[in-house]
Amino acid sequence: MTCIPLGKISVPIPGTPVTITMTATQAAQMPASGVATKVEMWADTSDTGISFVKHAGTGLKIAPLPVPANGHCQHWEMSLVNPLKLAVDNTVANGGPFVTIWVD
Repeated sequence: MTCIPLGKISVPIPGTPVTITMTATQAAQMPASGVATKVEMWADTSDTGISFVKHAGTGLKIAPLPVPANGHCQHWEMSLVNPLKLAVDNTVANGGPFVTIWVD
């Protein structure tokens, strides 16, 4: 399996979802279908706001990533999904999760 780390995706304006994007090099590692084996998102332990995984087209919330507590951060993962159809949001400016894409 190949790991494509996208790093932290920061949300400059709370309530304005940021669609997941990839560089040309990262996109070249994706299968032709655009479907990843797995997408993981982890809350940043230094964030003070709640991150959200959202559907990029509709903005509907898929999952919350609560504020990390006691050094433990929540994560979300989904298999067989096109990561470009996902977005992230946060309740605090410049907060956001770390995103990793896995492909076979």
